[in-house]
Amino acid sequence: MRCIFCKSSSGSSRSMEHIIPKALGNDVHVLGAGWVCDQCNNYLARKVEEPFLSTQYGKLSRFEMGVPNRRGRTPIVSGFHLGSRTKLDFQYTEQGLAFSATSEEDERRLIGALKTQCNGTFILPASEVPKVSYELARFIGMIALEALAYRCMDVEGWNQELVDNESFDELRNYVRRGRPGFVWPIHIRQIYPANFEFSDATSPSFQVLHEFDFLCLQSQETPGQIDEMFAVIAIFGIEYTINLGGPEIEGFLEWLDTNGHASYLYSKNDKQNKAEQATPNGAPVL
Repeated sequence: MRCIFCKSSSGSSRSMEHIIPKALGNDVHVLGAGWVCDQCNNYLARKVEEPFLSTQYGKLSRFEMGVPNRRGRTPIVSGFHLGSRTKLDFQYTEQGLAFSATSEEDERRLIGALKTQCNGTFILPASEVPKVSYELARFIGMIALEALAYRCMDVEGWNQELVDNESFDELRNYVRRGRPGFVWPIHIRQIYPANFEFSDATSPSFQVLHEFDFLCLQSQETPGQIDEMFAVIAIFGIEYTINLGGPEIEGFLEWLDTNGHASYLYSKNDKQNKAEQATPNGAPVL
């Protein structure tokens, strides 16, 4: 067993790797010990996951979905009470949405306003579709490589195949070592609202926090040969697409044009029913 990032022997490693961080609601898709060595696991948590989770989008999206971190806490976001003109901190707890003033002066104004006003307005920031950034690109690159390992985790010899495949080296080095100033291209869009409730034959209502799949584009010159492999990842309704073989996205853009800009996650027959529920007209939100 060797680590899929640094390629070092990892047979003695004990760390379990959440493909999508637990702080984003993932308790299901986990790589077994050894796929990511203990040293890389620690590095990725500090230098790849945390920088993304600490971005404005990372905090706001988790706050809106009420997803706690490993310590059971949801993010704190800053807002405003219009009537008293006070700054407030908001956080979801087991009892619901809690708020507190950010200073003693704000607290005095807030208490005074609440005593005299029957109604009031709280203003909170809302998350938007994130823009491509260095932090986001490394984060999505990490998920893409780990998701590929997870997809073939039970295939005999797959660990060696993934580690020795040089076509993934540029991305794995970008994730593990970084390249300050360079942003790996990623296609980003919203395909359904973060809190959208799906239903199927087995469940009348459920939410999809995250999902992923792989789009393999075949070579036109050599039948059966894969030219490009894209990881298509959705987290809280935002779809991220990244090329595992190099920093190019043009092949995916051409695929989008050819397929009416449908999401690959919902372009297969076995996912059609779910896709039709995603929006009133049966097409993903673009």
